[in-house]
Amino acid sequence: MTLNVDIDLLPVALRDTALTVADFADESIEKSADDLKTTCKAQIDALTAELKARGYPQDVIEDARYAQCALLDEAALNSLRGDEREDWERRPLQLEKFETNDAGEELVRRIRERLRDPRPVLALLAIFGAVLDLGFTGRLALEGDDAKIRLRRAIDAQLRVEQRQQKDDGSVIVKAPIMRAWTQRISPLAGIAVACVVVGLIWFGINAWLDASVARMTQ
Repeated sequence: MTLNVDIDLLPVALRDTALTVADFADESIEKSADDLKTTCKAQIDALTAELKARGYPQDVIEDARYAQCALLDEAALNSLRGDEREDWERRPLQLEKFETNDAGEELVRRIRERLRDPRPVLALLAIFGAVLDLGFTGRLALEGDDAKIRLRRAIDAQLRVEQRQQKDDGSVIVKAPIMRAWTQRISPLAGIAVACVVVGLIWFGINAWLDASVARMTQ
């Protein structure tokens, strides 16, 4: 099957983040807040380096880093217990990286602000969508049961509009032949739900989820 897919839409660095979120949810793993935080910081640095190498402007990189950081903080606080959770809550990633402690509200604001841009950056919208799929909720939990679904759909809709506009403007869209059998029958959200409970999540599973995300965004 041949799809019109921008194969660079989602950064490779998000694969590590997806795996870490799954590890956070694994109750059988003895967790060290210090060790996990070191891992998370390295992943944020990796995303930063990848986006810089791709030539994205600093404001886009900062929003992407912030989204990744907010996701990891929320995953940690939802999964850690006792002293480990208290340690993380006292010094979350966002406080160390951005000197703020309101990512649950601020990230939602940034997403909505980016959606209002006349020409939003597709890769950033894709990152926002992936972060929501991986479990970030933030203040959306206070806005009703379907607030997160509405925001996710708004991201998908904007991605489709922008990709059609780029095609109409003569922008190059990479046609990548991607073979999908069972992956087309599994939604990205279902893939993430499985990832959160499966202990032995492997790289192939992460890659399949990201491929499915890209396919859904370009439908």
